[in-house]
Amino acid sequence: MKAAGLALAAGLAIPAAAQEAEPPPIVVEGEKPQTEAALTDLARDLAGNPRPRRPLARFEQPLCLMVAAGDAELARDVATRIIDNARIAKVPVRKSGCKPNALLTFSNDAHAQLRDIRKSGRRLFAGISAREIDAAMDARDPVYVFQASKQTAASGEVIISSPEAGGSGGIPGPTNQIWSAGRLKREIREDMLAVLVVVDNGATAGLSPVQIADYASLRLLAPTGEVDVAEADAPRTIMTLFVAPSDAPAAMTRFDRAYLKALYRMPAGAFASEVLRAAVVDVTRGTEDER
Repeated sequence: MKAAGLALAAGLAIPAAAQEAEPPPIVVEGEKPQTEAALTDLARDLAGNPRPRRPLARFEQPLCLMVAAGDAELARDVATRIIDNARIAKVPVRKSGCKPNALLTFSNDAHAQLRDIRKSGRRLFAGISAREIDAAMDARDPVYVFQASKQTAASGEVIISSPEAGGSGGIPGPTNQIWSAGRLKREIREDMLAVLVVVDNGATAGLSPVQIADYASLRLLAPTGEVDVAEADAPRTIMTLFVAPSDAPAAMTRFDRAYLKALYRMPAGAFASEVLRAAVVDVTRGTEDER
């Protein structure tokens, strides 16, 4: 999927301070120890059940965040927390004045707004397909996530196209011209180009800015899927925020944070199975709390 940029913005952009402020310490509250099997199940659900031997998309270019909301204080608080979360996970972050590649916006009727854009033919992303827009709009949660990414060589080189590759609609498909290969060498990576997250205002009533920001951090910075309400004593995740707000954690859990850290710590092109395994190991060994 290719993207030229974000095309839906309204309300308030984050202030420069949200990109530049020194992050305060973030404390992860104590949680019950979990079995490796339970954490592995959560890992797959949290990441959207990715194919094990495919790379997960992540930002290789620095993050430039924009938050659009009618409440200026909420926008600032949420933006600052998201930037803090990104820096803790070692996501590269641009300073103020950059061109946004990640947008979080709040709408009084998000689904209707997106539906009108869909019908009008206007684009959220250049290159995002109608099928992908429809899939995002079928979300269970009152949150709509659009991520645009592209494959490149793990070294960062552009994947060259050739007519023989057989792309759809007469467009040449990608062919990875790599001169070395091996079972342990990751030849392809998935670069996140732009992300749009639209939240229904009505669904945020009673939620804290930290909860909203931590949920949004995962949706903006990583591939994610909707997570069902956990069984009693199962691992917790902020991703249950909108399906069970009264039982949701007050902030990112250890595993949420471990997933983000593993995604950006692992080598470029690491398989989804490798990233998720690293997150599980970090939590079971208690290394996730290390800053």
